[in-house]
Amino acid sequence: MTAATTPKDHRALRFLTAGSVDDGKSTLIGRLLFDSRAILADQLDTLEKKAAGAPIDLSLLTDGLEAEREQGITIDVAYRYFATKARKFIIADAPGHEQYTRNMVTAAAGSDAAVVLVDITKLDTAKANNELLPPADRRVDLLPQTRRHALLAHLLRVPSIVFAVNKLDAVADPAQAYGAVHDALLGFAEAAGIRVAAIVPVSALRGDNVTQPLAASWYDGPSLLQVLESLPTAQERKDGDLLVPVQYVAREGEGTGNQPRARCGAVWPTAA
Repeated sequence: MTAATTPKDHRALRFLTAGSVDDGKSTLIGRLLFDSRAILADQLDTLEKKAAGAPIDLSLLTDGLEAEREQGITIDVAYRYFATKARKFIIADAPGHEQYTRNMVTAAAGSDAAVVLVDITKLDTAKANNELLPPADRRVDLLPQTRRHALLAHLLRVPSIVFAVNKLDAVADPAQAYGAVHDALLGFAEAAGIRVAAIVPVSALRGDNVTQPLAASWYDGPSLLQVLESLPTAQERKDGDLLVPVQYVAREGEGTGNQPRARCGAVWPTAA
């Protein structure tokens, strides 16, 4: 599946990266920043010193909290900015751990698109070709957090949802593995009523199909950056009934009594 062939929207695209733990979200953003030359010279120098001759850890570009660097995980939402000749982008790097899901929801509430990463090395793609299994059992089982983040983005009405099948460089038969995951994602999206903008294979670590098209006979679609450059921004409506998706409930005042509670969330009108 490729991006829709609609006229390009040149306004800044706000998108978040979502998905399960260690699917490569921070590395993907680092790759986008690195390939688009959006990294400051002092940042690059610091990363090169930490690498000490080894490949640069691009995920460190977004994990800014001390606790994140110490634990090697993303906790809070990190925002980064970059631009190409075609468009400007505002990226929100959302955490993948289940206990930080509300941070992902906060990022999704103001996004034009969601890039849900899928770590192909965590999935049993071989079962798709196992003729000993009934056809219904050959579909690849997606990770719970992959499904959860995609469903939350859909619930929050993020206009465009893109699946990026990551770590293609770490599987023996990328064509077969990608095909199996592609079919599983389409099946999940159809059952959930999610309209998928694109499904693209990538290797965030190596840079395959992130900013440059993939040189492979089994895939002739766009790169992830080409998809992002073609996505529309959300159009704010000024008519219809108002909806308030509640993101946070805060207690007014101090103490532990029955103080009034304030519901916080973005407000938008429904379709007329």
